[in-house]
Amino acid sequence: MTSDEQQAPEAPEEPEVPEISAGARMLRSLSPRAVLAMADPYPVVLKQFVQFCLIIVYPGWVVGLLFGLAIYYCVYGVLWVLFAPIRLWMKKNRPDEYAASQQKH
Repeated sequence: MTSDEQQAPEAPEEPEVPEISAGARMLRSLSPRAVLAMADPYPVVLKQFVQFCLIIVYPGWVVGLLFGLAIYYCVYGVLWVLFAPIRLWMKKNRPDEYAASQQKH
């Protein structure tokens, strides 16, 4: 056997899943399907009980998440405007570093 034949086969690479922003995750968690999916890892009887409890709590969950989303987007908007001069300065004076920082996110 040659050294090529002795090498272990490479594991298949998983396709890159784009990162979802915190706001998008919060919006997705408003779905009743996402809330009921929280009970999936439990055994059947416990799963039914947990889903029952989640159905009862769901209206409060929606109100709380809407309140959280409002705060999140307001704070995010204020910080975005507050740091705009820094971003614009970086874009103008250091375009390579700015482009590299944009590729990370």
